[in-house]
Amino acid sequence: MRTPRTLRDGSKLMVPLDALHPTQITVGAYHVQQKVHVTRRVPPARRHAFLDQHRVHVVIGPEQALYVVDHHHWVRAWHDLGLSHVPAIVRKDLSRLDERAFWEWMLDNHMVHPYDEQGRRRPLSELPECIHAMRDDPYRSLEAFVQLAGGYLKVKQAYPDFRWADFFRRHVEGPLDSTEMFAAALVRAFQLARSAKARGLPGFIGKSGTC
Repeated sequence: MRTPRTLRDGSKLMVPLDALHPTQITVGAYHVQQKVHVTRRVPPARRHAFLDQHRVHVVIGPEQALYVVDHHHWVRAWHDLGLSHVPAIVRKDLSRLDERAFWEWMLDNHMVHPYDEQGRRRPLSELPECIHAMRDDPYRSLEAFVQLAGGYLKVKQAYPDFRWADFFRRHVEGPLDSTEMFAAALVRAFQLARSAKARGLPGFIGKSGTC
C-alpha cells in the first residue's frame, strides 16, 4: 500500500467542512453570527477571494484527520451558511505520528485548548468530533466584541482570547442569554478592559478612567 506523502507547511487545500475536527470545545455564538452576517454581505464575485483571505488553519493528524487550529469562528459560520468545502492552509502535517505522539505535540505547541464554557479544563476526549458540536461560551463573544471595539489590541500569543474571556467571566455577571443583557455586559466589559484591573493581559491598552 502506498504511503501518503507528507504535505509541506503552508500547503493550501480545499477541504470538506464536515471533515474538520475542532481543537476547542467552545465558540461564541454571537461572534459566529457576526461572521455569518459579514460573509453574507460579500458579493458572489468576491466570495472566493474572501474565503481565501480567512483560510482555516489545520494540522493533519493520524489517518489524515484534519484538525482546526485557528479560525474556529469562521468555519462555524460557514457551516451555518451551508458551505460544503472551505479553503484551508496546513500548519503542520503530523499524519505519520501515532495518536499519543500527535496529542503530545499538539499540547506542547499550544495547538489544542480543551476548556469548556465555564472556563474549566476538560480531558481531550471531550473535544467535539465536528464543527457543529462546539458549545456556546458567551464570554468568548464578549471578549471578541470588546477587541473589535478597541478595548484591547489583538496580539500574536497562544489563546489571548481565552484569557480575556476568563477575565470577563470573573468580573462581568451573567447570564448573557439575551441581546439586552449582552449589550449591557459589553459596556461593562469594555470599561474593564481599559481599566487597571486588566493590566497584564495580552494587548492591554491602558486606563479608561473607570474601574
